[in-house]
Amino acid sequence: MKPVLFSIGEISVLAYPVIIVLAVILAVALIRYYEIPGAKKILGEKFPENIFKYNGEVFLIAFICIIIGGRLAYVIVNPHLYAGDPVRILEIWRGGFAYHGGLILSIIAAALHARFRRMPPGMLLDLAIPYVALAYGFGRIACFLNGCCYGKVSDVPWAVAYPAIDGLARHPTQLYASAASILIFAVLILMNRRRFRAGEISNSGVVFAWFLVLHGIYRFVVEYFRVSEEYFGPLTQAQAVSLLLILAGAAFIVLKKPVKTTEGG
Repeated sequence: MKPVLFSIGEISVLAYPVIIVLAVILAVALIRYYEIPGAKKILGEKFPENIFKYNGEVFLIAFICIIIGGRLAYVIVNPHLYAGDPVRILEIWRGGFAYHGGLILSIIAAALHARFRRMPPGMLLDLAIPYVALAYGFGRIACFLNGCCYGKVSDVPWAVAYPAIDGLARHPTQLYASAASILIFAVLILMNRRRFRAGEISNSGVVFAWFLVLHGIYRFVVEYFRVSEEYFGPLTQAQAVSLLLILAGAAFIVLKKPVKTTEGG
C-alpha cells in the first residue's frame, strides 16, 4: 500500500485524490477529443452538432455531481463516522465515497442538462459510458494504494497483505474491480463502433444499458470476496444496488429497438 505518493516538507500528496482526479480528467479528455470526433466521422451529418457545442458543460456538471453524490451517499450510509465531527464531511481528500451515489447523481444531472441543451441524452451517455468504466478502473487502483475497499482473508497465490489493517493476506478486490472495469470498457467501445458502422443511431442508450448490466454483474460477484456488511438479508448494499442496475439495464435492452440512420444499414 502507498497512500502517500510523495511529500514536500510537511505537505503529503495523497494517492487517492490525485489518481481519482487524473482518472476523471483522462476520461473527459478521451470523450471530448477522441470518442465524439470519432463518432462524428462515422455518422457524418447524422451526428448532433449540439454535442460538440455543449458537451463541456455536461462533463463539468457530471464531475461535480460525482463528487457530491459519492460523498453524500457515503455519509448517509456511514453517519457514525461523522456524527461527532460534521466538518469532516468536507474533507473529501481523506477518501470516503460511495461510487453508486456519484454515478446515479451524475447520470441524472448530465441527462437533464443534455436535454436542456437539446442534445440526445441517450447518445451522449453511450459515448461517455465506456470512459466512465475506464476511470472507475483507475479509481480502484487508487483504492488499492490507499488500502481501502479490501477483500476477505484468503490463501490464494495472488493474495495481498494489508499492513494497515491486520497484515493478513487478503483478496485484492480493488484489482479485481480494476481488471473487470477495463474489460467492460473494451466491450463497450466495441459495441459503440459496431453500432456506428451498422448505421444505428446511438441515442437509444443501449450501450449505456449494457454498462448497467455488466457493471452490476461484476460488482455483485466481487462483493462475495470483499469485506462488506450485509444490509438486505444476505446481500450487501452494493449487491442490492447492483441487482437494480442489472434489472434496469436488461429491461431497457429488451424493450428498446435500434434505430437506423440508413435503410438496410
